[in-house]
Amino acid sequence: MADMGTKEAAKKWGYTEQTIRKWCAMGLIENATQDKKGSPWHIPQNAKCPKKIKIKY
Repeated sequence: MADMGTKEAAKKWGYTEQTIRKWCAMGLIENATQDKKGSPWHIPQNAKCPKKIKIKY
């Protein structure tokens, strides 16, 4: 699967789901799409976090 949801992106980048949804709506996450307004976001697995990633591996 080439997409991840806001929950997975939040876990991967260290931000809340609400922040990820806001960034998607603002167009800060490149190529993030919705099927229709109010539906879940589809974020490419290789999308870059628009801010510094908080999670250290």
